[in-house]
Amino acid sequence: MNKKLQLLSAIVLFSFSFSSYCQYNFPFKNGNNKSSILAYWYNCKSDSVTIPALNATGYFNSSLQVYGPMVSDAFQVKVEVFISDSVLAYSNTFDIRKKSSIKEIDYNVDFVNGYFRIMSPVNQLKSVPEMIKVNISSTGITMEKRIVPNYHKIYGHIKDFNDNPLKSFILVKPDAFEDAYGVWSDEKGYYEIELPERVYNAFYVNDGNYKSTTLEAWSWHMIIDNEQQIDYKIGTGEVYNLHVWPNNGGYNSLLISFRPMVLGDQDSLHTNQIINNKDFNFIDISPKLDIKDFNITINGEETEIFSLQEYFETGKDMAMPAYLIQIKRLNPTFGKQTICVEYNKSVEQNGKEVIQNSMGYFQFYTNYSGMFAF
Repeated sequence: MNKKLQLLSAIVLFSFSFSSYCQYNFPFKNGNNKSSILAYWYNCKSDSVTIPALNATGYFNSSLQVYGPMVSDAFQVKVEVFISDSVLAYSNTFDIRKKSSIKEIDYNVDFVNGYFRIMSPVNQLKSVPEMIKVNISSTGITMEKRIVPNYHKIYGHIKDFNDNPLKSFILVKPDAFEDAYGVWSDEKGYYEIELPERVYNAFYVNDGNYKSTTLEAWSWHMIIDNEQQIDYKIGTGEVYNLHVWPNNGGYNSLLISFRPMVLGDQDSLHTNQIINNKDFNFIDISPKLDIKDFNITINGEETEIFSLQEYFETGKDMAMPAYLIQIKRLNPTFGKQTICVEYNKSVEQNGKEVIQNSMGYFQFYTNYSGMFAF
């Protein structure tokens, strides 16, 4: 399988692990089923958050994810988790049946292209695992892999756009939009988490006032391969579906795509829009942004914005405004790039000043020449 990861915003990211600097298997090595066995333990204390605007409560729990090959239509997956001094801290055997339509009581299993993924809530351990042993067995088949996970600390400060600290929660979403880990910051907005090494589809950050006074901050394609400080600002908008890639065949630049959204009455903003001779239900909950409204940094250093263009993100019969931004690359152009896109704008609505602001992150690696993104 081609090791290069083609980043498309509509693709749901699979799991992979790093084997050395900028090296990884994505999602698995075909022809070597044992190498495709992966396991991740997300260790957090039980907690919850209530979102009044949604009349809903969400729960944070530690969780276990296990990936591997479908060795038959019915098989067992035994998982043993060891902490310090080879102490067995968790053991469970999962019965996997591909053709079963019954949802498991305490864990979920799904299947993609001959591989499975188990997602199970678990109790918090007193420390992160030192080793995870996975055994897959069926009639005449036994596969076992010992996984030594690497964990990295992620920490930072969460505040609003006036530098006021916000007690907020952060949700970690590894593959798509399922939650594998959640934690609250303290009253001063400081948070700290310890995550297994991998690439994450998204981090979600909110102060609990979603759709009431704030929306959320997002991080996309987060590469957790070292300790990182990631600070957030929560505002009245979103930098949603953020994606960044090098302009390989043209100017010395990066291209940024994202869909901004802000607080508003969504029901009153549905109109019809003709795009390429096709009729779309147009949902305009996007701020009207200019170059002067943005601050964009690469690895913490502000960069020049060359151009800003509005376009439409479409799906089925729906269309929403989005933006394409071209920015200057900064040295070094190779290695890990952390892009922060922030907008902050004041507009008048019904005779009142309304602030529209948000921020988001995207991470990727480039090769030595700064070309290609993975």
